[in-house]
Amino acid sequence: MKKTGLIAMMLSLLTAGSYAGKVNLEKLPKPVETVKWHGYTRYNFVFEGRKAFIVEPRRPANDGRWSWCAIWPEAFVERVGIPDLLRLGYYHAHIDVLPTAASPEGVAAMKRFRNFLVSLGVAEKVNLIGMSWGGFFSLRYAETFPEDVAAIYLDAPVCNAADPDAFAQESRCGTMRKQFGLTDEEFKTSKLNPINNLKPIADYNIPVLAVTGEADQVVCVETNINIVAARLHEFGAPLEIIRRPMWGHHPHGMDDTSRIVKFHQSVHE
Repeated sequence: MKKTGLIAMMLSLLTAGSYAGKVNLEKLPKPVETVKWHGYTRYNFVFEGRKAFIVEPRRPANDGRWSWCAIWPEAFVERVGIPDLLRLGYYHAHIDVLPTAASPEGVAAMKRFRNFLVSLGVAEKVNLIGMSWGGFFSLRYAETFPEDVAAIYLDAPVCNAADPDAFAQESRCGTMRKQFGLTDEEFKTSKLNPINNLKPIADYNIPVLAVTGEADQVVCVETNINIVAARLHEFGAPLEIIRRPMWGHHPHGMDDTSRIVKFHQSVHE
């Protein structure tokens, strides 16, 4: 090979390497608002009529890894390790689909959002973060599109659309019945209820880390994450639960986020 050709090839490789993991945020739908968010740059935009954002790490990982907080993106951000992940090169994203209650329409909107971000350069698989009702959204997405998910972190998660707990019936289940068009009796056996459709998560060997407050009076542990844990165990799926006695629903996350961060990192090692 001629010297000039070798130099050109080396320059090409160096240039490609310098952009490895870089997401093309110039293709975000206009208008885009940039704001500082926990020390990083967040890009606010609207996708298909829904408010959305993506946060850019200072030094993106070379594989385009990213995390996605389905619901409550402003809550307990530091306690669930999002700034730690940003420091490690993860992008972080959110789209507001809360009004859909993770109905088929809502999960389809999440899929289109994910496909759009992948077209910009993020990784094919995402690390999901589900706090409280966000756990329901994360499970619904992972069960519907398991090929898109690298790992799932659940924190005091809603998992059961037919939760018999009185508080759940009053605060959540009515909304789900309305959005899904199903009754409580239908939810008990429907695969649209996450507790009844966990096999795709097991089949794709998606690791799950759950953090609970065993005294949680908002999302009952027995009728939510404990059912998920038992069924994933039957399937032989990877699941770890950090159980905290005498702990309620809040605060989500942990004082020391190292176990959460290590869990997310483990799927990329």
